[in-house]
Amino acid sequence: MQACALEFATRTRSGPIHVFALANGTAAIYARAADVSPALWAETFGEQEKDLRYYELLERTMARGFLYRYLVLFTPNDKPFALQPLILVEQDLAISLGERTKRALAEARKFLPRLMCSRMLIAGCLVGNGYFGVSKDFSDERAFEILAEALLYYAARENIPFLIVKDFPARRREEMRPLVQAGFTRLDGFPPLRLDLDFANFEEYLSGRLSKITRKSLRRKFRAAANAEPPITLEVRNNCRSVIDEIYPLYLEVARRSTIKFEVLTREYFLDASLTMPERCRFFIWRQAGKAVAFSYCTVWNGTIFDHDLGLDYAVAHELNLYYLSFRDILRWALRHGYRRYRTSPFNYDPKMHLRLELEAVDLFVRHRSHLLNFLLRHLAPRFAPAKSDPVLRRHFSSLS
Repeated sequence: MQACALEFATRTRSGPIHVFALANGTAAIYARAADVSPALWAETFGEQEKDLRYYELLERTMARGFLYRYLVLFTPNDKPFALQPLILVEQDLAISLGERTKRALAEARKFLPRLMCSRMLIAGCLVGNGYFGVSKDFSDERAFEILAEALLYYAARENIPFLIVKDFPARRREEMRPLVQAGFTRLDGFPPLRLDLDFANFEEYLSGRLSKITRKSLRRKFRAAANAEPPITLEVRNNCRSVIDEIYPLYLEVARRSTIKFEVLTREYFLDASLTMPERCRFFIWRQAGKAVAFSYCTVWNGTIFDHDLGLDYAVAHELNLYYLSFRDILRWALRHGYRRYRTSPFNYDPKMHLRLELEAVDLFVRHRSHLLNFLLRHLAPRFAPAKSDPVLRRHFSSLS
């Protein structure tokens, strides 16, 4: 069976770096996205926003501290049926803890510097929701069962103690049951948000969706922005090469102020994205007197606009209400161009909830290879689930319970 997987690999640019037998099939690990058959990428990820090009983009521009791998699963008769991108990384497990717990941990780390730091094997995407690509003629639930076996084997081979299946939409919870049966613990992740653009214009959204208080507040903010001197202008482009030195510092300002520490995208990430995926990239740039004061990096795909990353000049951001101005202008642009859905990344939940964006629940599944530590993890981890570290999310989920 291992020979069969190797034979399949010879049709790609390079063979797998490791092949191993499973209880009912074979698995192969590839070092680069391009080493996996383009046909398998097309079959399993071809209908996704993040396809082969996106994972190659991450390899080129977000390599520091991360090792990317690609797991391909084969049936007993040598048919590849699933593809799962992987990340190997040394991670601080306290990244999503509340501030009080982090302060206590900081004291403990004076004596135990590596407390709650671990090598991890992550199944999913570095940025945004994870996805497990499975052939249409194969059962998703059965595929997750085989995936769990393969992940545990590979983690043991690499001597990685901690495994995470990261940020999968909660609507797949039923088909992901085999992960729980394999000893993984399910946690509530940081949910992205969405808004169906089923209104004719922004004014209809404003008057029909929002509370009277929020509506009044937004109109006041928009009047202030409209009366700003010099006036604020907007440009939209799909290539950022000529403006990267203006907009990237704005992105860093927002990233550095975030209370949740996440992967900071590199300058090259934005440049490379606009060169390799120009039909999907949109850079919204707001200027005052010619100077960039805000920008938003978005992608468009399949009737949806994805609002990924925001950059702000904090010297004027609050005075000009740039956060709300950017939201309004992106929605107006999306409506003019016929997009039906708006999606935005996690965090900064308070204003987004007031704007009546809907949470899209995501799950992450965690497991330790040590049976004892995994037993403790199963009982302790739910207390520290990412969603529980945000006060707005805590209030929201408690109101539903």
